Amino acid sequence: MVNKGRLFLFFLALMFLGAFLRFYHINSFGLFGDEKQSALIAVANTNYGGMGKLLNPPATFTPSDFWESRGIKSWLDADARGDVSGNSLVHDMMLKLFSILFGKSDGALRSVSVFFNLLTLWLLFYWARRQKPNQEFWPLGILLLAVIEPFFVIYSQQARNYTTSIFFTTASNYFFWNMVGKRDQNNTKPRDLAGWILTSLCALFSTYLTALVLVGQFIYLIVISKSTWSKIKTMAIGSFAFLVPFVSWMYWGPGQYFFDYQKDAGKQYLNYLKLNGPVIGWIEESNLINLFKKSVVILSDIFFLTNDLYRRHGKFGVILLVFFLFLVGTWVTKIKEKNERNFYIFGLIQIFLPVLVLIITAIDAGTTTGFFLRYASFGIPFGIFISAGLIEYLYKSNIWIKGLCLLIVITQVYFLIFQIKPLYSDSHQKYTFSENRSKNPYPLIAEKIINSYQPGDTVLYPSKMNNFLNAKNLQGRVADVSDAQLVNLYFNSELKFVQKIDTIYKDSVILKKKDGQKILIFDFKQGKYRF
Repeated sequence: MVNKGRLFLFFLALMFLGAFLRFYHINSFGLFGDEKQSALIAVANTNYGGMGKLLNPPATFTPSDFWESRGIKSWLDADARGDVSGNSLVHDMMLKLFSILFGKSDGALRSVSVFFNLLTLWLLFYWARRQKPNQEFWPLGILLLAVIEPFFVIYSQQARNYTTSIFFTTASNYFFWNMVGKRDQNNTKPRDLAGWILTSLCALFSTYLTALVLVGQFIYLIVISKSTWSKIKTMAIGSFAFLVPFVSWMYWGPGQYFFDYQKDAGKQYLNYLKLNGPVIGWIEESNLINLFKKSVVILSDIFFLTNDLYRRHGKFGVILLVFFLFLVGTWVTKIKEKNERNFYIFGLIQIFLPVLVLIITAIDAGTTTGFFLRYASFGIPFGIFISAGLIEYLYKSNIWIKGLCLLIVITQVYFLIFQIKPLYSDSHQKYTFSENRSKNPYPLIAEKIINSYQPGDTVLYPSKMNNFLNAKNLQGRVADVSDAQLVNLYFNSELKFVQKIDTIYKDSVILKKKDGQKILIFDFKQGKYRF
């Protein structure tokens, strides 16, 4: 018998722990490059390096010019030219809303990611409760594994779209399973169909790669579930409600630039690899060895029981992963209850399909620059379910296997906590290259200018012009406008400060006084404070 009062108290305790792990030090370290891209598109309606006509020297501009409303066309243009061409629409809209409600601090913008990840924690708990309503520890175990999942915690402190897309794909899979995974195949509740359509639409407009989740759903629907023609027809018709706007967006909206952007980026990375050699862990040749290593890393990190084994144990970690997958296969085939067995098969499809597509795209590109867990992270919720299910299965075995299982779980919890710890000091951490950052310098620069500026003064911004890659959208420009953009992000629209980009300066923000005196506002120290 489930004690609902006790279950609720444990649920609250774990959710508070999850919130603490995700909010702790969230405002301590400055936005890194990709986060800046998101902030500029979402909050300021401009892409990174955009607004050339307004900002390029010798033109002068004011914060009022920067924040002037340019209508929906300008916003769509910014979205099309940055952040992989409209790839993060839902997340960007939420960033805009949070900036209005809570301000533009790093913590406020990153809170969007925390918000969606906490929703994912709740959804996994709720889904587990629906799966096994008569068990108390099952949903709590699922929630605990989700609370301490390093990917969830680390990406909750990034103002990027990954936790947003994970929530909507998990919700889409939840509604899909309600329609397809139940015994009564013909009883489709309208709320489940509506929920599936809405969350699938939001998923597609969170990250284009979420289309793979929908492909996985239809593979399961047609190949595994053996659903009735009536069910397949209902879902096929329902899919038009999210496919029509998505296809329209990809062909006539910002998404139409996506494939050109990807093609250009792939070419740039491949050229860099040929000219400069590999950047270990990022830009590497997509040969058999590198693809195998990347696949092992991703698959290991999707499951709680194998997380980080390859990094810690090398070749032995590969053996442990193979043994784990063998155990999973053996356990799943032994499950007598058809719906439960099919649930885990559905989960394995959603885990392996994105990895397979990443392998194919890496072979096509010639490099492994897109081969990271974040692009296959939609399978992590199922990795949690499968890990918890296998633990439950092993724990029912004899005392020796039960003891070994308990030891492995405790050991993994210990190591996963230490994966999270570097996040709070911004030392070298998993899943991201950002480290050793100070507080965001751009709000500090804006504040110093506000306190020092007098009528007749001119703010001079640097133009660093040192691009790692020579992307199409940056070719032919006369100045790097990014520092000016990022300072103006923290001004309000009423200010009339005269500003200008001066290509003489590479790292210094200067306040040129009316009498010609120049005052140093900030020195980026050869990029040390550009993250």
